[in-house]
Amino acid sequence: MAVGVVAKLALLGSAGLMAQTLSLQLTDAGGNPLSGAVVLLGAGSSAEPLPTAVMDQVDMQFTPHVLVVPPGTEVNFPNSDDVRHHVYSFSPAKRFELRLFKGSEAPPVLFDQPGAVVLGCNIHDRMQGYILVAEQARHAFSDSAGEVELTDLPAGQWPVAVWHPRLQDAPPVDLGTLTAGSHTLQVDLPPEAAEAEPELSPLQQRFRRAAGHAKD
Repeated sequence: MAVGVVAKLALLGSAGLMAQTLSLQLTDAGGNPLSGAVVLLGAGSSAEPLPTAVMDQVDMQFTPHVLVVPPGTEVNFPNSDDVRHHVYSFSPAKRFELRLFKGSEAPPVLFDQPGAVVLGCNIHDRMQGYILVAEQARHAFSDSAGEVELTDLPAGQWPVAVWHPRLQDAPPVDLGTLTAGSHTLQVDLPPEAAEAEPELSPLQQRFRRAAGHAKD
């Protein structure tokens, strides 16, 4: 019995030693900390679909601002506001539109193709959110200091990619293959858009032209 206990403890200790941690410091091209980035770890085609996911509308904002789901996941779009919304996307990974009314449930939307999906609202011009459909099984968000840590990783090397809202519906940026430890990585992104004053954003104008109706 004592031998069995020792053997079990040895196995547990070995498993603990094998677990690795990857710590990243992300910066933009100017050397500034890159917050709100999604770090994708591992090769594709390893993530299982979620039973369901939620992209809510709260205080006329998409909540969460960025939602990460595996391909094959159905996303519900409840409306927690007292006003109606008209959610849409022109992104290649998922084109759709959905009218949302307070107290009424809309059918879930299936996101079956990998890629970034930019969300807009046809009624509220400044609403914008993102759904990143990712095949990688592990992901994490960088904090306000541009730092992200992934723990309990198996020993080895891992392909790493990064996506950020500034990429819009462009694919994640491939950062190569990394090993455990701490790394500082620069991510080249499009410049941050200046605060715009026009009545309609480019995404909004595109929807209005396609829908063929005037602003509410």
